[in-house]
Amino acid sequence: MFLLQIFRLVPFSVLYVLSDAMAFFLYRIIGYRKKVIFENLHRAFPEKSEPEIKKIARGTYRNLTDVTLETLKSFTAPTAEIERRALCVNPELLNQYLDRGQSVILSGSHLGNWEYSGLVLPKFLSGTTVLVYKPLTNKKMDAFMNRARTRTGAATVAMKELVRALKSEATSTFVLLSDQSPSSRKSAHWIDFFGQDTASLPGADVLGRKFGMPVLYYRVQRTPNRGFYEIEFVELCSEPSAAVEMDITRAYARRLENDIREQPEQWLWSHKRWKMKR
Repeated sequence: MFLLQIFRLVPFSVLYVLSDAMAFFLYRIIGYRKKVIFENLHRAFPEKSEPEIKKIARGTYRNLTDVTLETLKSFTAPTAEIERRALCVNPELLNQYLDRGQSVILSGSHLGNWEYSGLVLPKFLSGTTVLVYKPLTNKKMDAFMNRARTRTGAATVAMKELVRALKSEATSTFVLLSDQSPSSRKSAHWIDFFGQDTASLPGADVLGRKFGMPVLYYRVQRTPNRGFYEIEFVELCSEPSAAVEMDITRAYARRLENDIREQPEQWLWSHKRWKMKR
């Protein structure tokens, strides 16, 4: 809490000076998860030269420190300031369902600043915005993070309670980050992602079809003005009852891969995305 109060006093212009210094330290001095990042980049972009890979890696570290410091700042920054920095460009795509009382599933990723999106979506979307999360082991930190994420009007629900929440009659947008590795090999959806046989979370696909909820994708894209983002929505499946298993998962993976290829340094390459084998 003391650290957060310090960040309350730090202007955004200074924040990015700190971010550049942190990125240099993580990359050049301690090599934070450097092996994982370079292995992932070489697997995803075998056609790129080593200088190109290194350029993406440098951008990856800067993106990581930007998002970390922006998130710390967002805990105390005025809501209007965060909303100014993360703009939803086409909320009407979701609101066409929500305004007629139909809940939707919204699949996102760790591309750009995913924490900003949870703070600004309630302003732009009808109904209730529900952020699906995995509880932290530390109960006090978990409670703090939930308070921080819901201060602009969103609700949160733990993954293990999601099915019960989906049965609610309240019109809601259920926000999932779907680009993580699943915990179960048995239930995983195996798809092609960057030319790799990849285990993917089945949640949006399975739950969308089970509950008949349209599934949409959103990306948080950094603009040329550092610290500012645009949130754009895309339909993945408007009629899930007509979809077959893995249709939605594959559509999500294709869309995410295209967006990562446009701005590869904006994704979280520091996690072991291909650690699970079929």
